[in-house]
Amino acid sequence: MKNDNISSILITAAFCAMIGVFFLLSLLLPKTVFSDTENRYLAQKPDFRLDTLTDGRFGRQYEEYLSDQFPFRDGWIRMKTAAELAQFKREIGGVFVGKDGFLMNALYPEDINRTLLEKNLDALSAFAKAASGSLGEEHVRILLAPSASQIFTDRLPSSAAPFGESTITDDLLSRLPDVTLLVPVKDAFIQAYSEKSGKELYYKTDHHWTSYGAYTAYQAWAASMGLLPYRPEDFEVQTVDTDFFGTIHSRLNLAASPDSIELYLPKNAQEYEVFYDGSTEPSHSLYSPEALKTKDKYRVFLDGNHGLTKIVNRTAPEGRRLLIIKDSYAHSFAPFASLHFEEVYMVDLRYYNGKISDFMEEQAITDALVLYQIPGFLAEETAVRIAR
Repeated sequence: MKNDNISSILITAAFCAMIGVFFLLSLLLPKTVFSDTENRYLAQKPDFRLDTLTDGRFGRQYEEYLSDQFPFRDGWIRMKTAAELAQFKREIGGVFVGKDGFLMNALYPEDINRTLLEKNLDALSAFAKAASGSLGEEHVRILLAPSASQIFTDRLPSSAAPFGESTITDDLLSRLPDVTLLVPVKDAFIQAYSEKSGKELYYKTDHHWTSYGAYTAYQAWAASMGLLPYRPEDFEVQTVDTDFFGTIHSRLNLAASPDSIELYLPKNAQEYEVFYDGSTEPSHSLYSPEALKTKDKYRVFLDGNHGLTKIVNRTAPEGRRLLIIKDSYAHSFAPFASLHFEEVYMVDLRYYNGKISDFMEEQAITDALVLYQIPGFLAEETAVRIAR
């Protein structure tokens, strides 16, 4: 009995000492503003205010702060992931750990904000109708990219049952004036995957499509627009990085093989001017190689997120100007689209506050494309501004 008491005291003392050490470390260690591993800004200590205390916001913000600033956080995430994998778990932290090293976001029906979804679908269908009326239905397209889990069903864990994203596109189709407005990108991806070419449509460690995936989507979009898509042999494919770990990997920090990033460079030389956020000093490339030296290597495509990006192609046919309302999936897609248009404008509503209808009139837009990944579109609060 005496030995049991001593053991209990020692365990309690060790536990309290450990808590004390981590408390002191949390006070003494410098606070991290940005996590290179997770490629996001971390929560900082919230200011104390009576109103945020009474409505619960202060508690939630402080809990997030403690979680983000926990000492040696990356190491703990790695250990937690390893422990769960050792228990044969194949869904960890909202991520499916699939076959062939694929990590895929887990999305379930209960994760969806139905009120926001309804607003976004209403706004998207309203934009499609208005743009079709002013530009003509043959000049307007919507491309909602499916998640990897919707295509790589054979690579999912056997117990995985993700949300069927086709219900979203089916709902949208019922609201559109013409079904041809929706690009059949999922069909194109299923066909490409069935061919087993060895080329991957999505990165293993990131939620984005690869350059090959973007090219496959471009082919489907161009065909639906009556454009003659460039053939695979019209490009020189360059591998510019072989050590890319994406945002999904960052959430788990597990041992994994890196992805490679490829660029599809047209063999017939193009003359580009790219303007970011109203700048008058153009870049003469669609790519930002300096991004490959950072954690956010996907930023190599058109320098990542900007509110407004203007691409001028001096070698493209004159007279057509394409507006792409988009999320980051468009960054690797736009280089293909720019082969057919004198000017391409990309608008990201998360960082652009202008009115879309006014912009289209001011820039004499001739063609329009709305391009989002489906899970991103479901949760994007700024998407309702498409119809403004």
